[in-house]
Amino acid sequence: MIRVNLLEGTAEQRVSIQKTKTVAKHGQQIFMLVAALAVALLAIGADHLWTTSAHSKAKAEFDREQEQAKQLEADLARKTQLENELKQIEERIKTIKQLRAEQKGPVALLSAINERMPGGTSDFKLQSITQAGSRLKIIGTSTNQQVVANFAQQLEFSNGLFTNVIPTVEGNEVKVEEPDKEKKAEGEDMVRLFKFTIDCDYNKPRAEGDKPADKPAEKK
Repeated sequence: MIRVNLLEGTAEQRVSIQKTKTVAKHGQQIFMLVAALAVALLAIGADHLWTTSAHSKAKAEFDREQEQAKQLEADLARKTQLENELKQIEERIKTIKQLRAEQKGPVALLSAINERMPGGTSDFKLQSITQAGSRLKIIGTSTNQQVVANFAQQLEFSNGLFTNVIPTVEGNEVKVEEPDKEKKAEGEDMVRLFKFTIDCDYNKPRAEGDKPADKPAEKK
């Protein structure tokens, strides 16, 4: 009769099963570790891709803003240049107009005085007109004091062309050079002649675009 050692076979099987379990457990641990590493690598890769994409977008946006800033600076510099050129042109135009006004000054002055002289009178004469800066002196004679007063008044009310009008009148008896026959027959060869001096300020016409001068204060 054959005898079998069941206890010994059972022990070997147990050892084999234990080894199998140990190997399986190690294998499972390795698999989990590898899976964790793979997931970590995937996460790192995805994060790297997202970071790289975000960085590229941010850099592109920054470069675009830099270009826009440079363009704005160029536009601002051009705007400033154009404003300076326009200002220089306006100054040149103003200077030309002022020169033209100054060149026309003497003609305009004589014309303005002539317009205000009493008309139709042979007893009103201008002897001299002198100008020192804006100050004007008019010297003349008349046999009628009222005509002199009217002339001074015409200068005074000239819309600011002549201001600070100060007339001075001195009357003297003078001999008539060529008296008419009636006066000569009567012995009336003397006549009262009024010599007048009118001092005033002449405000020459302004060039277009100039600001009007301040009006003088009215005398009370």
